[in-house]
Amino acid sequence: MGRMEFLWSPDALEYKPERWLKDGAFQPESPFKFTAFQAGPRMCLGKDYAYVQMKMTASLLLHFFRFDLVDNGDVKYRVMMIMPIAGGLNVHLSRR
Repeated sequence: MGRMEFLWSPDALEYKPERWLKDGAFQPESPFKFTAFQAGPRMCLGKDYAYVQMKMTASLLLHFFRFDLVDNGDVKYRVMMIMPIAGGLNVHLSRR
C-alpha cells in the first residue's frame, strides 16, 4: 500500500518527504492509508515506542557523525515488499 499510485499520487515510487509537509509543518496522513502498524482498535501497541527509538537512534548518529554520500552513481532500489537499496547505500562516515 505504501507505493500504490491511487493512494499517494503518480510519483508514489519517488522518495519525497516533502509530501507530508504543508507550509513547513508535518501533516500526518490517516493511519488507515498505510496499515503497517494497523489503525483503529487493533493498532500496534509498540508503534509509538518504535518511533521514539527510531528518532533517538537517528538523532544520536547525526549528532556524533557526519554522513557523506559516496559519488558512485544512482541509488537503485530492489523491488520487494520493503524496497531495500540494491547493493546498500555507500557513505563516508566521519566524527563531528
